[in-house]
Amino acid sequence: MSAKITVQKWTVRGQTKWAVHRLEAGKRKRTFFASKKAAEAEAGLLRSQQAAVGGAWLALPASERQRLVQVHHEAKELGVDLADLLADWKRSPRFTGSSPALESAIAELLTAKSASGRSARYAESLSIPLRQFARGRERMPIAGIGVRDVEGFLDSKSIHSRQTLRARLSTLFRFAVRRGYRADNPCDRLESVKVIKSAPAILTVEQTKKCLDWLDAERWRVLGWFVLTSFAGLRPEEAEKTSWHHINFDENWIRVEAQTTKVRQRRVVYPHPTAMAWLGHAKMRGAELPLHRQARRRAIRMLRTLLGFAHWPKDVTRHTAASYWLADTGSATQVAEALGHSEDVLRKNYMALVTQAQAQEFWNLLPPGTK
Repeated sequence: MSAKITVQKWTVRGQTKWAVHRLEAGKRKRTFFASKKAAEAEAGLLRSQQAAVGGAWLALPASERQRLVQVHHEAKELGVDLADLLADWKRSPRFTGSSPALESAIAELLTAKSASGRSARYAESLSIPLRQFARGRERMPIAGIGVRDVEGFLDSKSIHSRQTLRARLSTLFRFAVRRGYRADNPCDRLESVKVIKSAPAILTVEQTKKCLDWLDAERWRVLGWFVLTSFAGLRPEEAEKTSWHHINFDENWIRVEAQTTKVRQRRVVYPHPTAMAWLGHAKMRGAELPLHRQARRRAIRMLRTLLGFAHWPKDVTRHTAASYWLADTGSATQVAEALGHSEDVLRKNYMALVTQAQAQEFWNLLPPGTK
């Protein structure tokens, strides 16, 4: 509760005075004025300060309040941020002596994440940007890392990747705060990044047919993986870990186990008949499921060359399935459930990327010998 500020009439040595009463440094204080008007003006100023900053400010001695105002004014003139200055002081040897080295803190974080049930894929995706950031700072105490260090690292990256990188670094610093290795998370003081995302890249019908023909002729061991992600919409990593016994050809569904999914939730996909036809063909050809990651990466490099891509667009096969599937069915609910997306995400990313005519042409890409 705020201390009350009052104006009272006093007689001092036979003269009428007006006193402003308030609490200062835990003690009742009063200041005398010759007129009631001057006393009321001072009381009004103190009340407005109290309303703006609370009782803590007024509880300070007047000399300390004046000193703080002076320091703030000088810092502003010099372009010094007092919060940054305090953070730098906290990172001085006095505070960082017991703080572990950055590389040790990263190793401890990854161990803790693995012990808490996070997947190896998550740990790998987390470790890559953290080790990039640590390069050249490995032995630096984590408490000694400042906003400028983080900002400098992020500024060296493309704006499209900064949001993800900032999130990964923030995970590290939040962990360090929880462990008592540092007092703050420097990522909290960074400007947020706003990026307008472009529409996801997808394969055209001609490009998809070219991939199918080449895989069927040259790399049939990878054909099952390509069909699962390009026609059934599985994430590339999900398709890689799916086995043939997860595909029910009698009832036409695919079971995606929780341990293989990005969101750690089991789902059942009822794919388009064209997907099931290609899966049956791939199995007959001897395609491998699950597929070793190196085999998938090697095939992607070859497909990239086949299509003349400078690089393989991220998740292009899954985006392809989602776009043509949504255009064919018009049902965001059905496709979102199959992909493990929300309907809002599906509509935002895949709506109207292709026409119904293109979708019909896509789903007419049937295996050889299919009637």
